[in-house]
Amino acid sequence: MAERNLDEEFQQLRSDFDRLRNDVGELASALRELGVERAEEVRSSATDSLRARREELRERAEALRGRGRRYVEDFEHLVGGNPESSLAIAFGLGFVVARLLDGGKR
Repeated sequence: MAERNLDEEFQQLRSDFDRLRNDVGELASALRELGVERAEEVRSSATDSLRARREELRERAEALRGRGRRYVEDFEHLVGGNPESSLAIAFGLGFVVARLLDGGKR
């Protein structure tokens, strides 16, 4: 009789382990699916953030290009309005730079 109870308990234990194994397998599968879903959410969020940053950088670059064009136009207007002064200033700056690079050897 004790042997029979032991066999029954052993069978019950085996059955419990089988159910536990199945439950762990289902849990692992559910976690895998959840991980895939979460990874997709993170990827989507990162992609959206990247697009927003890219657009922001594009707008800043366009603003800088506009400022650069205005500076060039202003400079061209200044030089075009005073060509003799511009030439004299350019010559003077060239002379100073040449002297600095020469190290005053001459």
